[in-house]
Amino acid sequence: MLSTNILRRQVAATLLAGAGVTALAAPAAAAGSSSGTIGVSLNVTNACVVNGATQVQSNVGSVGDIAFADQPGIFGDVDSQLVGTLGALQVQCSPGVTPQLTIGGGANDSSGRRRMAVNGQYLAYRLFSDAARTSELSIGANIALGTATTAPISVPIYARTTSAGAVLAAGRYTDTVQITLTW
Repeated sequence: MLSTNILRRQVAATLLAGAGVTALAAPAAAAGSSSGTIGVSLNVTNACVVNGATQVQSNVGSVGDIAFADQPGIFGDVDSQLVGTLGALQVQCSPGVTPQLTIGGGANDSSGRRRMAVNGQYLAYRLFSDAARTSELSIGANIALGTATTAPISVPIYARTTSAGAVLAAGRYTDTVQITLTW
């Protein structure tokens, strides 16, 4: 009798389960669909970067150095040029932009002359835009860099100094020249 009750319960559970499956498996009502679009945009403004930077920076820090070779206390003309992380200064701008580089006077300039200094002693120097050192970059000079393409614009800056017949005090003469890139 016990086995009959168990059998009845199993048959009832099977029928109920089958009925539920049948109810779930019944054909669904026809489904509809709708479609639309998503707008995607980005406004890009003109930009310039210096020496391969990956983003625009308001202060790029040092773009390189002009390091004259060591000299005795009296010397003639000595030449050097700006050397940065990529060699010459490089500017890369959005295509079509017309960037301009302004060369400042330096921390020790006086009467329109750039000067390096050590312990209150000064040594004049000049900056040029050409290797022959015939096109001087005066204080506040603007260098037009042309119309930008996708390629970097190389901006070589050359320098010359001389003791001009004077015997100079020993020491490391230095200066810092501010540059400003506008576009």
